[in-house]
Amino acid sequence: MHPKNVYKTGVSFAQLAKEYPGLAKCLKGTSSIDFHDPESIRQLAKALLKKEFKLEVDLPEDRLCPGVPNRLNYILWLNDLLVDTHEERSSPGPLQVTGIDIGTGASAIYPLLGCAQFSTWHFLATEIDAKSLASAATNISQNSLEDRITLLDVSSSSKILPEEITSHPQAIDFTMCNPPFYTSINDMLSSAKTKAVPPLSACTGSTTEMVTDGGEVAFVNRMVEESLKLREKVRWYTSMLGKRSSVEKVVEKLKESGVGNYVVGEFVQGAKTKRWAVGWSFGDRRAGDHISRQPTSHSLKSHLPFPTTFKIPLPTEAGLPTLLTEAGLPTLLPQVEELIKKACGEFPTESFEWGSIPLPYFTTMYGTVENLYSNGKGETSGNTWARAARRRRKMLEKEAAERRATEIPTEPRFRFAAGIFIGSAGPAPAIKGNLNVQEEKKKDDEDPELMDETDAWDHDFISLPASSMEPEAGKGSYVLLRWTRGVDHVVWESFCGMLRRKVLEGLAGAKT
Repeated sequence: MHPKNVYKTGVSFAQLAKEYPGLAKCLKGTSSIDFHDPESIRQLAKALLKKEFKLEVDLPEDRLCPGVPNRLNYILWLNDLLVDTHEERSSPGPLQVTGIDIGTGASAIYPLLGCAQFSTWHFLATEIDAKSLASAATNISQNSLEDRITLLDVSSSSKILPEEITSHPQAIDFTMCNPPFYTSINDMLSSAKTKAVPPLSACTGSTTEMVTDGGEVAFVNRMVEESLKLREKVRWYTSMLGKRSSVEKVVEKLKESGVGNYVVGEFVQGAKTKRWAVGWSFGDRRAGDHISRQPTSHSLKSHLPFPTTFKIPLPTEAGLPTLLTEAGLPTLLPQVEELIKKACGEFPTESFEWGSIPLPYFTTMYGTVENLYSNGKGETSGNTWARAARRRRKMLEKEAAERRATEIPTEPRFRFAAGIFIGSAGPAPAIKGNLNVQEEKKKDDEDPELMDETDAWDHDFISLPASSMEPEAGKGSYVLLRWTRGVDHVVWESFCGMLRRKVLEGLAGAKT
């Protein structure tokens, strides 16, 4: 579960029932409810939304009852993605965000949660079902969110992404979607029959919410096709998926369509339920591995995007200085900082700065950013550090001066961030020459591919382990490099190799 999810430590049903009489009537014993009773899960959803978010929500009996913790996971992951990849801003404060919820449903759960969680978020919410539209309008109105959530009836449109995208004065920050799982009613019924055990809770969804022609893969693939025309009108197109195999198929579709900048998230809810999210962008802002490479399944390894995080463990043995500064920090750290500054001063940059205030690229690394010593960021026009690249640049400049070339080709922007992180005492792990991607599980012991929508109500609320992409704590100090903007991973790999060599050779020279 997301580190900032309020349900990560569980829910006390007994305590919640004391505060909400509607839930008290559904209490099973003193500490749980009957998850196979539709009224019980509706009362639980209403109580959770009221207690944590001050939201009053009507949930029709014949429409989907949303699992609040899992929906919140999606919202929080989206926020991390936006913070991590948003354009540089001159003004401080929270991001001003506009998102589109595709198929908002009767509850309008995503816009309500998004607005409750983030005061600067606004939504366009689409829906095709008349009854769901009416219920969503009521929920928006009774929470006084008409000025932040615009409901769109798209029942007459053949497109998934609304036409309002093209007329919006600014780029939309994201789309989000929880598409129907099943290809047909028979598919839904046969899936239920093949389960080894009954669903963990009752399912109240209507046919339009649960079934679509071709299932979730066909639905999201249509989104991909439509996005190829809209392109940067939306910064991040995203969708949740209920099947692991769907992630593979959607990623394959993205690659076939020439989309190289994408992310894969994973949401764990309860002991048996898992969901995934796939997002893609036509921009060149790159998300960190802790956001874009979340799944631990070995079967998804080849479908994850190229790593954007590179870890340089700092040696603490073999005669290197181990003295402490007045602040109690290893003298190695300011030394490493100077080595990075010097290295980045030896090649042309459009900009370079260094400081102690955490950059957005590291603030979403919960449990890790607290150990940040200092960090910096820089930008270049392509590869400006390699000798071959510099020679080619000079040759082009000479040809332009001699008028043998009309203009010098513009190199794609390359942006990076670097952070120095404080580790505990003890030797650093062995340094490897390739990108530091932690070995993933070899044994594929995942849950069954498809869980019912309402399985998200498993009341164990097991927390998601720390991201496999985050640096391990207590393994010595290290430098963490981030690829934050660019289109060519070869340039990124070259930069990592160069800076790693400069830092480690500089430290080795300090021994003598």
